[in-house]
Amino acid sequence: MSKENLLSDLDYASRLAKEGAETPLLGGPIGLMWGVLLTSIFFYQWGILSGTIGLPESTLALAWIAFGVIGGLGSAVMGRKINKKAGSNSAANRVESYVWTMFSGMLATLFVGIIINMVFADGTYKLFDLVMIVGFAGQGLAYGVVAKMSKIRMLHFASFIGFTASAVCFSFYGQTVVYLIGSIATIFTVILPSLLLMKKAGGTDVPGEENVQ
Repeated sequence: MSKENLLSDLDYASRLAKEGAETPLLGGPIGLMWGVLLTSIFFYQWGILSGTIGLPESTLALAWIAFGVIGGLGSAVMGRKINKKAGSNSAANRVESYVWTMFSGMLATLFVGIIINMVFADGTYKLFDLVMIVGFAGQGLAYGVVAKMSKIRMLHFASFIGFTASAVCFSFYGQTVVYLIGSIATIFTVILPSLLLMKKAGGTDVPGEENVQ
Protein backbone atom coordinates (compact mmCIF):
# COMPACT_ATOMS: atom_id res chain seq x y z
CA MET A 1 0.00 0.00 0.00
CA SER A 2 1.42 3.37 -1.03
CA LYS A 3 1.83 6.27 1.36
CA GLU A 4 -0.82 8.22 -0.57
CA ASN A 5 -3.36 5.39 -0.25
CA LEU A 6 -2.63 5.01 3.44
CA LEU A 7 -3.14 8.72 4.06
CA SER A 8 -6.36 8.62 2.03
CA ASP A 9 -7.69 5.70 4.07
CA LEU A 10 -6.77 7.41 7.34
CA ASP A 11 -8.49 10.60 6.20
CA TYR A 12 -11.62 8.63 5.26
CA ALA A 13 -11.66 6.86 8.62
CA SER A 14 -11.20 10.20 10.38
CA ARG A 15 -14.14 11.73 8.51
CA LEU A 16 -16.35 8.75 9.34
CA ALA A 17 -15.48 9.04 13.02
CA LYS A 18 -16.16 12.78 12.96
CA GLU A 19 -19.52 12.25 11.26
CA GLY A 20 -20.49 9.65 13.82
CA ALA A 21 -19.53 11.85 16.73
CA GLU A 22 -20.98 15.15 15.53
CA THR A 23 -24.08 14.29 13.50
CA PRO A 24 -27.29 13.87 15.52
CA LEU A 25 -29.34 10.75 14.94
CA LEU A 26 -32.65 11.48 13.24
CA GLY A 27 -34.61 8.27 13.80
CA GLY A 28 -36.12 9.34 17.14
CA PRO A 29 -39.66 9.99 15.83
CA ILE A 30 -39.86 6.54 14.23
CA GLY A 31 -38.55 4.95 17.40
CA LEU A 32 -41.08 6.84 19.50
CA MET A 33 -43.94 5.65 17.28
CA TRP A 34 -42.85 2.01 17.55
CA GLY A 35 -42.34 2.40 21.29
CA VAL A 36 -45.90 3.61 21.79
CA LEU A 37 -47.24 0.84 19.53
CA LEU A 38 -45.25 -1.87 21.31
CA THR A 39 -46.19 -0.65 24.76
CA SER A 40 -49.84 -0.59 23.73
CA ILE A 41 -49.93 -4.02 22.05
CA PHE A 42 -48.08 -5.72 24.90
CA PHE A 43 -50.39 -4.14 27.46
CA TYR A 44 -53.44 -5.10 25.38
CA GLN A 45 -52.26 -8.70 25.11
CA TRP A 46 -51.67 -8.86 28.86
CA GLY A 47 -55.13 -7.39 29.48
CA ILE A 48 -56.82 -9.91 27.19
CA LEU A 49 -54.98 -13.00 28.44
CA SER A 50 -55.30 -12.01 32.10
CA GLY A 51 -59.00 -11.20 31.77
CA THR A 52 -58.44 -7.59 32.81
CA ILE A 53 -59.85 -6.46 29.46
CA GLY A 54 -63.12 -8.26 28.85
CA LEU A 55 -62.68 -9.05 25.16
CA PRO A 56 -62.19 -12.40 23.39
CA GLU A 57 -58.71 -13.66 22.49
CA SER A 58 -59.69 -13.56 18.83
CA THR A 59 -59.26 -9.77 18.94
CA LEU A 60 -55.53 -10.26 19.44
CA ALA A 61 -55.03 -11.23 15.80
CA LEU A 62 -56.70 -8.03 14.63
CA ALA A 63 -54.71 -6.00 17.15
CA TRP A 64 -51.39 -7.40 15.89
CA ILE A 65 -52.37 -6.85 12.26
CA ALA A 66 -53.30 -3.24 13.06
CA PHE A 67 -49.99 -2.89 14.91
CA GLY A 68 -48.06 -4.00 11.83
CA VAL A 69 -50.04 -1.89 9.36
CA ILE A 70 -49.88 1.30 11.43
CA GLY A 71 -46.21 0.83 12.18
CA GLY A 72 -45.31 0.06 8.58
CA LEU A 73 -47.19 3.03 7.16
CA GLY A 74 -45.89 5.34 9.87
CA SER A 75 -42.30 4.27 9.23
CA ALA A 76 -42.69 4.83 5.48
CA VAL A 77 -44.14 8.34 5.89
CA MET A 78 -41.71 9.49 8.57
CA GLY A 79 -38.79 7.83 6.81
CA ARG A 80 -39.33 9.95 3.71
CA LYS A 81 -39.43 13.11 5.83
CA ILE A 82 -36.25 12.14 7.66
CA ASN A 83 -34.45 11.48 4.36
CA LYS A 84 -35.01 15.14 3.44
CA LYS A 85 -33.34 16.44 6.59
CA ALA A 86 -29.77 17.64 6.87
CA GLY A 87 -27.48 14.91 8.13
CA SER A 88 -29.65 12.02 6.95
CA ASN A 89 -26.84 10.75 4.72
CA SER A 90 -24.20 10.86 7.43
CA ALA A 91 -22.46 7.61 8.32
CA ALA A 92 -24.13 7.45 11.75
CA ASN A 93 -27.63 7.90 10.36
CA ARG A 94 -27.06 5.41 7.54
CA VAL A 95 -25.89 2.81 10.05
CA GLU A 96 -28.82 3.56 12.36
CA SER A 97 -31.32 3.22 9.51
CA TYR A 98 -29.83 -0.03 8.21
CA VAL A 99 -29.47 -1.67 11.63
CA TRP A 100 -33.09 -0.96 12.59
CA THR A 101 -34.32 -2.03 9.14
CA MET A 102 -32.62 -5.40 9.62
CA PHE A 103 -34.03 -5.57 13.15
CA SER A 104 -37.54 -5.04 11.76
CA GLY A 105 -36.95 -7.72 9.14
CA MET A 106 -35.89 -10.17 11.85
CA LEU A 107 -39.04 -9.54 13.91
CA ALA A 108 -41.24 -9.71 10.81
CA THR A 109 -39.75 -13.12 9.99
CA LEU A 110 -40.42 -14.31 13.52
CA PHE A 111 -43.97 -12.93 13.42
CA VAL A 112 -44.76 -14.69 10.13
CA GLY A 113 -43.35 -17.94 11.47
CA ILE A 114 -45.54 -17.70 14.58
CA ILE A 115 -48.67 -17.06 12.52
CA ILE A 116 -47.91 -20.03 10.24
CA ASN A 117 -47.33 -22.26 13.25
CA MET A 118 -50.62 -21.15 14.80
CA VAL A 119 -52.55 -21.79 11.57
CA PHE A 120 -51.03 -25.10 10.48
CA ALA A 121 -49.69 -26.57 13.72
CA ASP A 122 -50.54 -26.47 17.40
CA GLY A 123 -49.14 -23.03 18.17
CA THR A 124 -50.89 -20.75 20.66
CA TYR A 125 -50.70 -17.08 21.53
CA LYS A 126 -47.91 -17.97 23.97
CA LEU A 127 -45.56 -18.08 21.00
CA PHE A 128 -45.73 -14.29 20.95
CA ASP A 129 -43.63 -14.42 24.12
CA LEU A 130 -40.72 -15.04 21.75
CA VAL A 131 -41.31 -11.68 20.07
CA MET A 132 -40.40 -9.89 23.29
CA ILE A 133 -37.46 -12.12 24.18
CA VAL A 134 -35.88 -11.86 20.73
CA GLY A 135 -37.01 -8.26 20.27
CA PHE A 136 -35.40 -6.92 23.44
CA ALA A 137 -32.17 -8.81 22.71
CA GLY A 138 -32.23 -7.37 19.19
CA GLN A 139 -32.69 -3.89 20.62
CA GLY A 140 -29.63 -4.42 22.79
CA LEU A 141 -27.61 -5.42 19.75
CA ALA A 142 -28.90 -2.56 17.59
CA TYR A 143 -28.35 0.09 20.26
CA GLY A 144 -24.85 -1.22 20.88
CA VAL A 145 -23.88 -0.93 17.20
CA VAL A 146 -25.41 2.55 16.82
CA ALA A 147 -23.83 3.71 20.09
CA LYS A 148 -20.39 2.66 18.88
CA MET A 149 -20.88 4.54 15.61
CA SER A 150 -22.55 7.67 16.97
CA LYS A 151 -20.53 7.99 20.20
CA ILE A 152 -23.78 8.60 22.12
CA ARG A 153 -23.16 7.12 25.56
CA MET A 154 -26.83 7.02 26.48
CA LEU A 155 -27.37 4.32 23.84
CA HIS A 156 -24.93 2.01 25.64
CA PHE A 157 -27.26 2.18 28.64
CA ALA A 158 -30.27 1.52 26.37
CA SER A 159 -28.40 -1.50 24.99
CA PHE A 160 -27.84 -2.86 28.50
CA ILE A 161 -31.51 -2.36 29.39
CA GLY A 162 -32.54 -4.19 26.21
CA PHE A 163 -30.42 -7.25 27.04
CA THR A 164 -31.64 -7.17 30.64
CA ALA A 165 -35.28 -6.97 29.56
CA SER A 166 -34.78 -9.96 27.27
CA ALA A 167 -33.39 -12.04 30.14
CA VAL A 168 -36.22 -11.00 32.47
CA CYS A 169 -38.88 -11.83 29.86
CA PHE A 170 -37.25 -15.22 29.25
CA SER A 171 -37.50 -15.86 32.99
CA PHE A 172 -41.28 -15.40 32.76
CA TYR A 173 -41.73 -17.21 29.42
CA GLY A 174 -45.17 -18.80 29.17
CA GLN A 175 -46.68 -16.61 31.89
CA THR A 176 -49.25 -13.93 31.11
CA VAL A 177 -47.45 -11.35 33.24
CA VAL A 178 -44.56 -11.34 30.74
CA TYR A 179 -46.59 -9.00 28.51
CA LEU A 180 -47.05 -6.50 31.31
CA ILE A 181 -43.31 -6.67 31.96
CA GLY A 182 -42.65 -6.15 28.26
CA SER A 183 -45.00 -3.18 28.12
CA ILE A 184 -43.24 -1.46 31.00
CA ALA A 185 -39.75 -2.35 29.75
CA THR A 186 -40.49 -0.85 26.32
CA ILE A 187 -40.90 2.55 27.95
CA PHE A 188 -37.25 2.38 29.00
CA THR A 189 -35.81 0.59 25.97
CA VAL A 190 -37.60 2.49 23.19
CA ILE A 191 -39.73 5.46 24.27
CA LEU A 192 -37.26 7.24 26.57
CA PRO A 193 -34.21 6.75 24.29
CA SER A 194 -36.25 8.00 21.32
CA LEU A 195 -37.35 11.11 23.22
CA LEU A 196 -33.76 11.82 24.24
CA LEU A 197 -32.54 11.40 20.66
CA MET A 198 -35.26 13.76 19.43
CA LYS A 199 -34.22 16.34 22.03
CA LYS A 200 -30.57 15.98 21.03
CA ALA A 201 -31.35 16.26 17.31
CA GLY A 202 -33.57 19.28 17.86
CA GLY A 203 -30.83 21.21 19.62
CA THR A 204 -27.87 20.26 17.45
CA ASP A 205 -26.70 21.84 14.21
CA VAL A 206 -25.36 19.43 11.62
CA PRO A 207 -21.83 20.46 10.67
CA GLY A 208 -21.14 21.14 7.03
CA GLU A 209 -24.68 20.58 5.74
CA GLU A 210 -27.65 22.72 4.86
CA ASN A 211 -31.29 21.75 5.20
CA VAL A 212 -32.64 19.93 2.19
CA GLN A 213 -35.91 21.30 0.88
